[in-house]
Amino acid sequence: MAKKEEQKLLYKAVLPEVLNVKIEKAEEGGYWAKIKEIPCYSQGETFSELFDVLTRAIYVYYNVPEKLISELGSYFPVQSVKEIIKEEIPPQRSTLDEIFSKQPLGDIRELQRV
Repeated sequence: MAKKEEQKLLYKAVLPEVLNVKIEKAEEGGYWAKIKEIPCYSQGETFSELFDVLTRAIYVYYNVPEKLISELGSYFPVQSVKEIIKEEIPPQRSTLDEIFSKQPLGDIRELQRV
């Protein structure tokens, strides 16, 4: 097995599959988030940006090499999104900002690595 594949398997085994995150509106605009289990904080103008930056911060915390980040997936609030859009029949095409505007902030949400 190639060294890169071995590293990828190692990080997949070490990285948490689920993390809890608290999301709040930032005073200067956008949003900030704090991971409950590890000392990891991020900020973004939109929810898409927030989850991208948060994923990168989690990988930095676990010292994941840059070359592996794109292959390990992103942390995303899968369950929260499912709960919000399940009420839409038929489901509408929406951005993350539109989806999360329907739910109060501050809740602890589960982020799953997908």
